[in-house]
Amino acid sequence: MQRYNILFLFLSIISAGITSAQVEPTLYRQTDKKELHQWVDSVYNSMSLDEKIGQLFMPIVEPNTTYKSRMAGYINNQKVGGLLFSKGSMASQAEITNYAQSISKTPLLIALDGEWGLSMRLSDAPKFPRNQLIGAIRDENILRLYGQEVARQCREMGIHINFAPSIDVHSNPRNPVIGTRSFGEDPATVAKLGIAYAKGLEEGGVMAVAKHFPGHGDTSDDSHKTLPTISHSADRLEKVELLPFREYIQAGLSGMMIGHLNVPALGTKGLPATLSPVIGVDLLHGGMGFDGLTFTDAMAMKGVSNQADMSVKALLAGNDIILGVVHQEREFESVKKAIGKGTIPETLLEEKVKKILSYKYILQVQSFKPIETQTLARRIHSPRAEWVQRKIYDGAMTLLKNDAGLTPLKELDKKKIASVAIGAPASNAFQKQLKKYAPVTLFQAPSAAGVPTAALNDFDLVIYSIHNSKEADASALQQQISKNKNSIIVFFTSPYRLEAFSASAAHAGAVLMAYDQTDFAQMSAAQALFGGIALSGKLPVSAGDFAVNSGMDTRKTRLAYSLPEEVGISSERLGQIESIALEGIRQRAYPGCQLLVAKDGVVIYDRAFGNFDYGKSAEVTEETVYDLASVTKASATLPAIMKLYDEKKIRLQDPISKFVPETRGSNKAGITLRSLLFHESGIKPFIPYYVSAIDKNSYAGELFGRRSAVYHVRYAGAWGRTDYRFLPSLIATRPSEGFPMPVAENLYAGKAMHDALLKDIIDSPLRNRRGYAYSCLNFMLLKEAVEHLTRTDLNTYVRSNYFDKLGAASTTFQPLMYMPVDIIPPTENDPFFRKQHLQGYVHDEGAALFGGISGNAGLFSNANDLAKLYQMWLNGGEYGGERYLSPETVKLFTTTKSSISRRGLGFDKPDPRNNNASPTSPQVPIAVYGHTGYTGTCFWIDPANNMIYIFLSNRVNPSRSPDRLSSLKIRERIQSELYSAINENNE
Repeated sequence: MQRYNILFLFLSIISAGITSAQVEPTLYRQTDKKELHQWVDSVYNSMSLDEKIGQLFMPIVEPNTTYKSRMAGYINNQKVGGLLFSKGSMASQAEITNYAQSISKTPLLIALDGEWGLSMRLSDAPKFPRNQLIGAIRDENILRLYGQEVARQCREMGIHINFAPSIDVHSNPRNPVIGTRSFGEDPATVAKLGIAYAKGLEEGGVMAVAKHFPGHGDTSDDSHKTLPTISHSADRLEKVELLPFREYIQAGLSGMMIGHLNVPALGTKGLPATLSPVIGVDLLHGGMGFDGLTFTDAMAMKGVSNQADMSVKALLAGNDIILGVVHQEREFESVKKAIGKGTIPETLLEEKVKKILSYKYILQVQSFKPIETQTLARRIHSPRAEWVQRKIYDGAMTLLKNDAGLTPLKELDKKKIASVAIGAPASNAFQKQLKKYAPVTLFQAPSAAGVPTAALNDFDLVIYSIHNSKEADASALQQQISKNKNSIIVFFTSPYRLEAFSASAAHAGAVLMAYDQTDFAQMSAAQALFGGIALSGKLPVSAGDFAVNSGMDTRKTRLAYSLPEEVGISSERLGQIESIALEGIRQRAYPGCQLLVAKDGVVIYDRAFGNFDYGKSAEVTEETVYDLASVTKASATLPAIMKLYDEKKIRLQDPISKFVPETRGSNKAGITLRSLLFHESGIKPFIPYYVSAIDKNSYAGELFGRRSAVYHVRYAGAWGRTDYRFLPSLIATRPSEGFPMPVAENLYAGKAMHDALLKDIIDSPLRNRRGYAYSCLNFMLLKEAVEHLTRTDLNTYVRSNYFDKLGAASTTFQPLMYMPVDIIPPTENDPFFRKQHLQGYVHDEGAALFGGISGNAGLFSNANDLAKLYQMWLNGGEYGGERYLSPETVKLFTTTKSSISRRGLGFDKPDPRNNNASPTSPQVPIAVYGHTGYTGTCFWIDPANNMIYIFLSNRVNPSRSPDRLSSLKIRERIQSELYSAINENNE
C-alpha cells in the first residue's frame, strides 16, 4: 500500500505531463496483426515450459571460439531467446551468429549495445562519433539518417535490437559512466535527437532501446561498480530526467532499458529501479503508458548483482527480458521455481513470452538467412556509411564566436592566411582541406609553445587548430593570440577544454568547436570556415564561457566536398568512371588525368589517375596543374569580356577596331566582338605563328618537306628541319628587360615578337564566306582588346578580378612564376619549334610566342580551382559571399546561342543534330555550355542539373598524334555515365 501512496504523491505533482493511456509502438501498430498472432500462437503452443522461460533471458557472449561452447549451452540447455554480443570483429560475430541461429529451435533475437553503432563493440566497423558530438546537431533529419544507416549495418550483421539511444540528460560533468554517451544537458534537445535517431533505427528494421530509465545523467557514481542514487525531487525528475523518456514513449518507439538506479523520490527505497515495480510497472507502464519491450540493464553490474532472486524480481518489476546475468543456469532455475510456486503467474509468463515472440516476428527474426561473410566488410563499409559519417560531422560543427562575421571567410585576395596545427602531423586532413579553398600557408607545432611566432607576423589571418589536450597549450596559445586579433581557433577536442582556453577564445576573432580529431571532423571544420557547409550546430553542454545551446548559424557560400550520396546519386553508380579513365591510360590516350564533378554546389567526384609520363614518373594528384589549352578561351578571356561588359565598358556590337588600334584600316576593323565570340568573323582557323620568329636566311629551301636527312623531325603531321635560327631581334636565349616573355626553357620573346605576331594575325586574309569557322585568332584579338581597355595584361586582370578572389591559386598563366615545375605534367616533346619536352610552358605555339599569355591558350590550373569559377556562373555571378558578375550578364553569355552553329558567346555547346560532331555526350541537355582543349581537357556546365564536369589530361605527351582520347571518346563516355546516374536517380 505504501508503494502506491508514494506513486500517488508523485503522480499528483506531475499529473499535467503524464497519461495513463498505453502508447502502442509504431513497429507493432504497422504489423499485420492476423499474421502476427498466427505465428506467435503457433510458436508459443509448440514450446515447452523451459523454452518459454528461456525466451526471457539474453546472455552476453563474445563472438569467438572460446565462448562458442558456452553459448551453445545457453541455447541448448537454458533455451535462451536471444544473445547480446560483446567485443569482437565483424567476421567473427557473423560466423557465430550463423552458428547460433542454426542450433536454436526458436529464432534468436540478436542485440547490439551500440550507442554509436557497430564500432562500439566491433573493432573493424565504421566509426561513428560519440553522442556528445551528435548532441550538437540541430537537423533531426541527420539523426534519422544516422539511425537508418546503423540499422542497415545491423541487419547486415543479423542484429535485430540496438541498445540505443542513451537519452540520459548529462547534467553532471563528473558523471563517470554517461559523459560523452549523452546527447547533452538540455532535456528537450536530448529528447528530439534521441527520438530522431531511434526512429531511423526502427525505420531500418531494428528495435531502438532507450536507456537508462528513469535517467542516469546526474550522478557521480558508476552503476557498473555500485548502486548510484539520483537524489532529485519528483518535480525536477519530471522536468529533466524523465522528459526525454516520456517523449520517446509518445513518439511510439518500442524498446526501453531500465537502469540500476536508486531514486528515492520515486519510491525505490534503496532498491535498484530494475527490480522496483514502482518504476517498471507503475511509472513506466502504468503512468507513462509504455507498451513496448522492456529490458534490464546488464545484471552482472554491481548496482544489482548482489540482489537475491534478481531475475524473478526483475520480471515482477515489469521487465520482459533479463540481460546478461552472471549465472545463467542458476537464474533460469530461479525463475522456473518461481513459476512453479506461483510467485510468477503463468499468465504473466504467457504475456511476456508472447510479447517477445511478437517482436521476433515484427523484426523478421523468423526469416533469418545465413550472413554472407565473404563480402560483409565491403557491404558494411559502404560509401553510404562514409557519407552518413560526413553528414554527422557537417551538422555538428559549432561556431561559438564570430566577430564581424569573420567566417565564412571572404575577400581571399586581401588575406594572407596561415594555418597552425597544434598537435597534428604534417599530413593532416584539416590543412589539406583548407588548401582546397585558398592558398593557405601551413605550419605544424607539437605544442602551442612551439608555434613559429616570428613567421606568423607576415599574415593577415592565422587559423590555430588544437588537436590535443595538453594543459600547457592553453597559456601558451593565449600569449600568441593576444598579439594578433585576426585569428580563428578550431578545437578538435572535448568542449570541456574550452574552460582552459577561455582567455585565448576571448582574444580570437572566431571560435569553432569540432569535438574530435577524426579526419571527418577536420574536413568538416575546414569547409565550415570557408562556407563550404552551412553551420547550425549548438553546444550540447555548458563549457567555459559558453552556455549550453550556444552556436551561430551561417550559410553555405562555396563548394562543399562530399560523396555522390549527398546529391542523391549512389557512389557505386559512378564506379564505371574509374574504369573508363583507366582504359584511357592503358590505351595510351594520356598518361594521367584529373576528374572533377560538382552537383548542387557539392564536389561529389574528385579523382586523379595515372602519372605525368608513361612509365615510371610522378603520380597525378588532385593538386596537379595542367595546361588547359583552348579551355583558356572560356576560362580567362571570356570572363574578362564578361566583366567588361558587366561594367558597360564594351558592347557586343562594338567593332574590334574600337579596342585594338592596330586593326584600324585592316580587313578586321569592322569585325564585332559578338562575331569573334561566335567564331563567325571570317578569320582563318590557323596561321603558322612561328614563321615570323624564324630567320629565313638561316637555312636554304623550305621549312617542311619529304622525310630525309634534312627533314628528319615529325611535327604536326609533317616533316621539318631543325637547322634554322630565330631572329635575334625577336627571340633570345636569356631573359632581359627587352626579352621578358618566356616562350620555353631558354627561349624568351620581347615586345617586337608580340607586335610581329599581332601584325601577322591582322594581315591574314579573311575567308570568302563569313559563316562559322573555329579560329584561335578570334580570341587572340579579344585578349588584345581586354589589355587595351584595362591597361594591364590578361593574366593580371583575370587573377585580380577572379582567381585571387576565388582562392584559385593554381589558375594562372605563366605557372612557373607561381608554382614548382614538379606539380605540372609535361606536354609535347616538340622537336621542331622549341626543340624540347615542354613542361610548365604553354603547348600552343602562338600563345608561347605571346610569352605564355594569350587569349586562345596559356592558362594552367587544377580541376578544383577551375570549379570555383564555374560554380560562380552557376550561382548567377556570386561565390563565397561576393558578387563577381550580375545575374543578367551571366545569363546573357551562358544562354545565348548562334543562329548558324552550335556555338555560344565564347562557349562551346552540344550539337543535338549531329552526335558524332558534338563535343559532348548525346545525353546532355541543350542548355549545357563549356569548352574543350587540345591538350586533352574539357569542362561542361549544366544549369538544368546544376552540375559541373571537368576532365584534365596531357594527352599530347609525348606527341599530339594519334589522338586516342578523341577516338576512344573518353570524355564523352564519362559524361554519359554521369547522366545515366542522374537519370536513374530521377526515375
